[in-house]
Amino acid sequence: MRTTILSAAAIALAVSGATLAQTTTPSSTPTPVPPSGMSDRLFLAFAQDAAIVASQWWEGQVEYDDGAQDLPVDVLLARAVVAFQPFRNIEVGGRVGFGTTDTDPSLNDGSGATDLEAYAKYFFGSAVDKADFTAGLLVTVPTGDDSVGLGYNAFAGQMFGAVRYRLDKAVIAGHVGARFNGDGDLLGFPIDGQTSFELGVAALVPMGNAFSFVGEAQIETERFDGFDSTADLLVGANWKAFGRGMLRGAFGIGLTDSSPNFRAIVGYAYTF
Repeated sequence: MRTTILSAAAIALAVSGATLAQTTTPSSTPTPVPPSGMSDRLFLAFAQDAAIVASQWWEGQVEYDDGAQDLPVDVLLARAVVAFQPFRNIEVGGRVGFGTTDTDPSLNDGSGATDLEAYAKYFFGSAVDKADFTAGLLVTVPTGDDSVGLGYNAFAGQMFGAVRYRLDKAVIAGHVGARFNGDGDLLGFPIDGQTSFELGVAALVPMGNAFSFVGEAQIETERFDGFDSTADLLVGANWKAFGRGMLRGAFGIGLTDSSPNFRAIVGYAYTF
């Protein structure tokens, strides 16, 4: 009897110990890796980037462009950039603004609206380990004042596809696009649209939880007859300084006669 009682007690203690171990031992299940830098967005390729906003993105930007050789128009503009995720894995958004131009003395300058850009894209998620993909359509509506160099008076549509790939300490990104450009007008002169092709590459390098560097390079073949292709380099930063608010700034240079000699962008984004 004594042996039986001692055996039963030993079994009870063993069961209790195993239960306690299961209760106190942390789970070994790995924490899911979030999508690649959803809150950090690009500047040149904001729409084409292989990321979508969690819910909404509201941003005010101020940009200065020093005129290109093909287009000697200095532009100072203020614009709004918005993005929404109305349905799962679908982002829609766009940008439009108001600007003032300073041109060659023989050309018109003044103030007015810019062209409206609107887009929609689908986020495929991580179809490949550590990689995210999107594809979509970007449409340009000629709301800008072409007489002072703030628009082309031409509709345009671009189809694009993009990818982001997560490295240990950075995210690299790229996109390709084909754009149909309609015939239009610029500074009082007619321009003939062409089909252009675009390639962009980028890198986002986080420096902690609140700050990240951004680098972009983008080229596009001639959009209009008689113009050069565009090629731009840009470096910038995203700083999550106010909870859901983000300060953004960038500086870029142009490498061809149709790209601005340089550009500067500052913005504040509220996103959730």
